[in-house]
Amino acid sequence: MNKLLFLFLFLSLVIFSCNKKDEISPYIQITAPNEYSNHNVLDTLSVIGTISDNEQLEYIKLSLLNEYNIIVTSVVTLYPETNEYSLNREFIVDNILLESGEYNLLVTASDGENETRKYIAITLNEAETELIGILFVETPTFNTVEVKKIKPDLSVQQVAFAAGDFLAAVSSTRNQAFYMAGSETGSLRSFSMLTNSEMWSVQANPLSGAPYFSDVYEDDGTLYVSFFDGEINALDKNGTVKLDILASGYNCYKVWKIDNYIFSEQQLIGTSDRRLFVYNASSGVEIQQTPLDVEVVKFFKRNDDNIFVFGNTGTQGYMKNYVISDNGFWEPHSLQNGKVFSAERIDDNTFLISQQNGVSKYTYNPNSLTDYLPSVIATSINYEPVNNLVFLSEANNVKLYNYSNAALLNSVTASTEIKSLSLLYNK
Repeated sequence: MNKLLFLFLFLSLVIFSCNKKDEISPYIQITAPNEYSNHNVLDTLSVIGTISDNEQLEYIKLSLLNEYNIIVTSVVTLYPETNEYSLNREFIVDNILLESGEYNLLVTASDGENETRKYIAITLNEAETELIGILFVETPTFNTVEVKKIKPDLSVQQVAFAAGDFLAAVSSTRNQAFYMAGSETGSLRSFSMLTNSEMWSVQANPLSGAPYFSDVYEDDGTLYVSFFDGEINALDKNGTVKLDILASGYNCYKVWKIDNYIFSEQQLIGTSDRRLFVYNASSGVEIQQTPLDVEVVKFFKRNDDNIFVFGNTGTQGYMKNYVISDNGFWEPHSLQNGKVFSAERIDDNTFLISQQNGVSKYTYNPNSLTDYLPSVIATSINYEPVNNLVFLSEANNVKLYNYSNAALLNSVTASTEIKSLSLLYNK
């Protein structure tokens, strides 16, 4: 009996010892970087310290958190396979989009059962915005599209090539990407401007005999695609559809997004009834619609309730002010004779408009339209606010002007007529 009792107590002790929980968490001591030290976005930080535990360390992670405790850079993971580790690791603040402010460098250590977190507050200075390229499109031969980039030193590099026709293109600084679409035969394509390679595509339907794509527009990393047969998609950087709007019975043309609105130019199939539709950009639900008497060339925001619409009726260009709250248009100023080819917003009060007799400058207050670049027939206009420059395309030339005095600073000649022009920044 005593032997059985002894055996029972012995086995209980063994089982208890084997199941005993490790209650000791790893210890973290960080000597660099210093608390509240100041750094720049894209800097390489030296993270130095000592991490120890009574058990073998399973992993150590280095990450950077914003004020909402969201990880905002790449995570560095280490597997020490020891219970004492001397940490001396480089950590790159590799998100160029980070704004100036306070962040937390987080060092996490785990032994598989217990985890310790050490926060080191640091301040970051955001990276300066820089223009890194001017992207333009040529169609040198039938059903051939070439994308080229003018670098800051004005040298020209071909960055993409595609077969098919060409309709429209737009760059995405956030995604460091370039998107272009054909009308009937050209696919919708996404190109990485980091690797100059195609990332994804959406095929057109050349057998239909009708346009497939009708416009593309980019806003903060999201691509908005207008399909001629009555559909609008919002795609993320991977080409995944995040929003699908069906416009039953209508052909879709220009698409544009600002704030939480999507604006779509549409025409009732088989009629001349052209309308402006406004959708909720989050849900895709229609908010309102109104008759539209121009074929849209460009949309621009003037303020939260007023949208400028530049377009044409026949051979004459118009500038219309659409009031969201009233769901109606009025005309702030008549334009010069001739069609509108392009337009650009300088600020809430100032716009440049290209027509067949040259480029004009419009100001809302005082309400005036004056010559800006007379006799320059620009098919694309882009304002570059960082350096206060205007880039425009005229025939097969890209021209660079000082915005303030309209002085020509430089030009680059392409092989053939330039079909599209857009700017690409580092952030």
